[in-house]
Amino acid sequence: MKIQQRFIQHLILGFGFWLLLLALTVPLAMEGIMPKLGLGAERYEWIVLLIIGLVTVIWIIWFGWYFGSPLLLVMKWINQLANEDVLPLIERDKIYNRKGKFKMRFHLYKEVIMQLDHMQAQLQKAKVERAKLEEAKRDWIAGISHDLKTPLTYIKGYSTLLLNPDYEWSKEEQRNFIQEIDAKGTHMEQLVQDLNLAMRFDSVQSAPIRKTTQNIVAFVQQVVADVSNDLLAQRHHFELKSEIHDLAMGFDPHLLKRALQNIYMNAVIHNEAPVMIKTTINKQQDKLNICIQDNGIGMTEETQQQLFNRYYRGTTTDQKSEGTGLGMAIVKNLIKAHDGMITVESEPQQGTTFTVTLPI
Repeated sequence: MKIQQRFIQHLILGFGFWLLLLALTVPLAMEGIMPKLGLGAERYEWIVLLIIGLVTVIWIIWFGWYFGSPLLLVMKWINQLANEDVLPLIERDKIYNRKGKFKMRFHLYKEVIMQLDHMQAQLQKAKVERAKLEEAKRDWIAGISHDLKTPLTYIKGYSTLLLNPDYEWSKEEQRNFIQEIDAKGTHMEQLVQDLNLAMRFDSVQSAPIRKTTQNIVAFVQQVVADVSNDLLAQRHHFELKSEIHDLAMGFDPHLLKRALQNIYMNAVIHNEAPVMIKTTINKQQDKLNICIQDNGIGMTEETQQQLFNRYYRGTTTDQKSEGTGLGMAIVKNLIKAHDGMITVESEPQQGTTFTVTLPI
């Protein structure tokens, strides 16, 4: 029942109680009290009016308290939430009786009170999540600073060696130094690209999607081939199975490749022992599923919950890390920009399965 209907009911009941109170007090005063005081019939009229006025004033005060006291409590609660105070309301025990049910006058506004309860719970949850995000952001800043400093140290070191006038390096040595500088420069470039994409997704801008129509199966085959040829992936085994062999669909090859590469490199980087990384492609009505499964170390439940959150890093600054902690958050946004979705299933020591679903 809505508040308006209950308000009308309570108003009618209150009016009825007022009439009942008059029906009891006026005859009692005229027949019981006034004769004992020796008051004559000529004074009945103004005494009756006095009694009616007194009863009416008492009824108005009581009715104002009945309807107004819950509103005052609600306003106090709203003011508390507006000041970001998510602690339980001090006067909360006034709302409920001993059985835990709404008192009559608060039952009138039960929807409002339930919504405030829900709002308080949501604000408290948001406050906790904001604190966790700030902590993760601080850890991420420390980590990304470490990640940027490491290749810079290599670049600076090799450059200093090449510019040393006291030693003549052979062409082979110079080539090795330059290759290391190039590799570290590429790593830094990827870090900067991650940051650029993250800032785009964090602002009102969207990822620059430029779709072209291509054979998605051949595209995934090429991505798997590129990843398997990476030096870091040499110890792992790759397999691709597809129910279809030729399916033309629209997607951004650059950004989708970036998303799939991040998923594959996650499996490569976080599994030191050789693992099988299996890719399965299948079609379900107007959806295409790309399933990337490995039999590696897997992930905990906490890691799965945090995996697509920005600033979450599966490694600490003391551990080897090839990414920014933005990788999987960016993957999710890139897939979402293609109107698709990504899910993950994993158990420790049981492997991990990513499923990318794209509209055809």
